[in-house]
Amino acid sequence: MPSNSSSDQKKLLLELSQGSELAFTALYNQYKHIVYATALRITKSVIQSEEAVQDVFLKIWLSHQNLGEIDSFENYLFIISRNHIFNTIKKIARESTLMTEITSNDTLSDTDHGIKDDQYNIILNKIVQQLPPQQQKIYKMAKWEGLSHQKIGEDLGISTETVKKHMAQALKFIRHKISPYMNMFMSLLLFLKSWL
Repeated sequence: MPSNSSSDQKKLLLELSQGSELAFTALYNQYKHIVYATALRITKSVIQSEEAVQDVFLKIWLSHQNLGEIDSFENYLFIISRNHIFNTIKKIARESTLMTEITSNDTLSDTDHGIKDDQYNIILNKIVQQLPPQQQKIYKMAKWEGLSHQKIGEDLGISTETVKKHMAQALKFIRHKISPYMNMFMSLLLFLKSWL
């Protein structure tokens, strides 16, 4: 925990409420590790944790004019962090159906019925666009046009086995890209339950 006294903290909050960047920097340096550690425990992701720290302290800066009335910055910080996590849970929950489909099915068959929300399509499209050109073409022909591996092979002038190989690589890539989000989603749910 930060070692600053209550009076020192109150002074910093008052200065911050008046727009002091030095006060903001002081509080940031004192408390960023707490936010980071909490986020890391939840997300298991360094990148996500670093983003959480930036997001939380950005919100604090944007509302700095109200900080002079706060009695406990620790409690205020907890509330801001908690709300950020709740918002993250909501966002990831919208994606969870697609993620579950991709991580639990080897073939991704019948995935379309689970992708009813535009958000899901946006996520999947972004991942598919990262595939190598040939894998991307084969994946779209199979999943979006509903063509069989044999038909794809005939259209592209390659063997059915080659089509299967490309599909397997594409699916592996997609699952790899999705898994960090899925892991974070599960961790967030477990952490949320510990608060209830």
